[in-house]
Amino acid sequence: AATARWRAAKGGSCRGRLVRAAGRPMDEDDFYTKRPGSWLMDEMCKVRNVVLALLVVQTTSIVLLMRFSRTMDRPPDAGPMYLASAAVFMAEVLKLPYCVLMVARVGGGLRGLVALVRSEITGQVLETFKCAVPALAYTIQGNLLFVALSNLDAPTYQVTYQTKTLFTALFSRLMLGRTLARSQWLALALLFLGAVLVSDLRSPAHSSSAGSPLLGFAAVLGAAVLSSLSSVYFEKMLKRPAKSSVHSAEAASLWLRNMQLGAFALPLAALTALTHDGEQVRAYGLLHGFNGVVWLVVLLNGCGGLLVAATMKYADNIVKCFAAAIAIICGMVLSVPIFHLQLEPSFLAGAALTVSATVLYARKPALSCLTLGGGRPGRTREDELPLCGSSGPSASAS
Repeated sequence: AATARWRAAKGGSCRGRLVRAAGRPMDEDDFYTKRPGSWLMDEMCKVRNVVLALLVVQTTSIVLLMRFSRTMDRPPDAGPMYLASAAVFMAEVLKLPYCVLMVARVGGGLRGLVALVRSEITGQVLETFKCAVPALAYTIQGNLLFVALSNLDAPTYQVTYQTKTLFTALFSRLMLGRTLARSQWLALALLFLGAVLVSDLRSPAHSSSAGSPLLGFAAVLGAAVLSSLSSVYFEKMLKRPAKSSVHSAEAASLWLRNMQLGAFALPLAALTALTHDGEQVRAYGLLHGFNGVVWLVVLLNGCGGLLVAATMKYADNIVKCFAAAIAIICGMVLSVPIFHLQLEPSFLAGAALTVSATVLYARKPALSCLTLGGGRPGRTREDELPLCGSSGPSASAS
């Protein structure tokens, strides 16, 4: 039985692909020992699968809950609906302390945290202020997503939002010089066609829906562009080698960048709530209309950014692509009983094209479960991974 398991692993499992990626043939000892390429790689694949499952659950549930929170029946005397800007602000309030704790954990405690902040944040003012650009984009994007889900049903939103893969590919080509395989260009063409079919405003589902479908599509496309631009910009920042003499700076780089983003995103979100919705805030308070569903939306929004960070650390962008494809299918299936949604043939065709394009884009040739760089197991080379429209560590409903 053990030999059969080894042969199965050698033939095509995640572990087998990892060992082949490590640049040496897999032998039977690899299956039983803790040498790099066997037990360690097996554990990495288990973590990868857990991250994939969490991403699917988070991506599906956040979209359905956001849509439900914006369309659910409310008592006549309940006052105005909760503010989307307040929900974005509270998500940032939840994320920033967690990033600070992670930097302290990587740095070895409070002294390590102070040393890293002085070295990487206050000691490099110019680099810190560069984070203001994606922070502003993420803040606007977060508010646009609420506008989109106030005017579009959940499956239409999910499929249309996948156009961020197209925009990410274009921005990656322009800003990072990344090349795409022919299969990926084909995937982008299929993705565009799928978005066109789904966004047909003549469809009965759109013409009879509450809100303005045109406004919803404009909001979700704007959010997709901002998500793509900010994620590529953020990736470029992450690839900058650490200049700090602190030994843990490179290990804490991702969380430090999230701290920098949060330092700008938090006041920007507060400023948005006060300037755009200041009258309602003064009349009813910032948290008016917050119930259990809204707080769950806020929590999932905060977790979304942290899950993206976990994906970058423990898996790769291919996982996000497959998670997005699975989430679209789950969203369609669950929206039928929850929102009594009737799926039109044009929508089903567009959704099928979008899911196929997402999977095709992820299956870049010569990529395995984990891309290893420099012949050193465990060292992920991010420049070899395709970006599937990542929404960035501070984005929501990715």
